[in-house]
Amino acid sequence: MVVLSTGIFCSCSYDKLPPKTKDASTKYLLPEGEVPSPEEREELQSIRKEYEESIKE
Repeated sequence: MVVLSTGIFCSCSYDKLPPKTKDASTKYLLPEGEVPSPEEREELQSIRKEYEESIKE
């Protein structure tokens, strides 16, 4: 009896996606990027240089 009732409850259909609504957005807005400051650029360049030197070996 327990096996039969478990089979009935587990066989229900299950939709993984939520239902679509009329106000759903169809466009995706990309976030605006930020221009790094001169100090941040220097830091990134030093990190990149260190990385490139480490992979040459």
